[in-house]
Amino acid sequence: MFTKVYISELETITPFALASADNFQPLGLIGAVGIAKTQWLKTRFVELYADHHGLSVDKVTLISERVANRDSAELAGVALPTKDASGNLFTQFTIPPLLTRINAELEAGAHRVIVLFDELLQAPADVQKVLADVLDPDERSIAGWPLPDQVDFVFTGNRTKDKSGATRMLSHLLNRCMVFELAFDINSWAGWARDNGVNPLLIDCAVSHTDFFDDSVPTEDGPFCTPRSLVNASRSLSAFMESDSFDGGFIPSFIEKLLSAKIGTRAASLVCEFVRLADKVPQGSDIIADPHGANVPDETGFQLLAGNRAIASCYNAETGEAALEYIVRLRADIQVSLGTKLLYQSSQRGWALNSDTSVAFNAKYSDLLPLAFNKG
Repeated sequence: MFTKVYISELETITPFALASADNFQPLGLIGAVGIAKTQWLKTRFVELYADHHGLSVDKVTLISERVANRDSAELAGVALPTKDASGNLFTQFTIPPLLTRINAELEAGAHRVIVLFDELLQAPADVQKVLADVLDPDERSIAGWPLPDQVDFVFTGNRTKDKSGATRMLSHLLNRCMVFELAFDINSWAGWARDNGVNPLLIDCAVSHTDFFDDSVPTEDGPFCTPRSLVNASRSLSAFMESDSFDGGFIPSFIEKLLSAKIGTRAASLVCEFVRLADKVPQGSDIIADPHGANVPDETGFQLLAGNRAIASCYNAETGEAALEYIVRLRADIQVSLGTKLLYQSSQRGWALNSDTSVAFNAKYSDLLPLAFNKG
């Protein structure tokens, strides 16, 4: 059984793992599909690695090898008959392509190189055998060719129960590496998602349901919900919510089907139900009637709903001004997206918004408004 760690724990462990020996023991992350194993190694691990070696990140090159798509010859090179000085025949491998690529990066100015073997557990046994000496911190060679001191190795893989073609890792590899099973932390993910533009409604919905994400692949065929698939669904939901078709109310059936194709019917249904039961969100007519007193929900996703309801209730310049008065009470990022949406729609309908609030909003976000109008 692999040791489970959260990303927050991995952040603490990694500096000590890097400092524990002259030759870094390769780090492997396995776990469910779509939980950012590869992404963490490509980003945060590189930062920690660079910091350990006293380098800026741009001095560290990461080479990603999708080894599930490789055969052993592509990694080790080709075995050719060769004669020694006495004329005796022996077999020698050509310089492995991976070693050629590592040396090219070092010659191009990289101070250190990290090689990521992505989906190692999906690789066939002959590939894993070739990588045995690569992943041995005491051997550090490939097909008999020594590896430079400036290169280190990490890898990812899925669990056998994830139905992704993963197999059990060969035992002699396990004995050479340190392998963790990455556990998913919804709160850490939510923080990342907010910083990276994931639709707030989807974030709030995911956080409010302890079983929102599928921990393993469902028994029946079809899409399922992972952090990766939810990010893809977010782009579609945001595109709909930014359009004139969204009135801040129910999610129509055709959008639910679009979400279902990305995150599965169960998760899509939870999202639509979450929106339908958003009783903290004031109705558009209530906002227009009292933009300064209407409730502003604490949840970001519900603020997004409320603002859209206000926009959908506008029918002239006066109601547009009222909607903007409410929108400027929301979170700053939502003010920008909804305020520009409102101003674009007002312009299209010939409403002139010129209140003090509108003038101040235009001045504050003058650099963003042309982008929004061009998008519209």
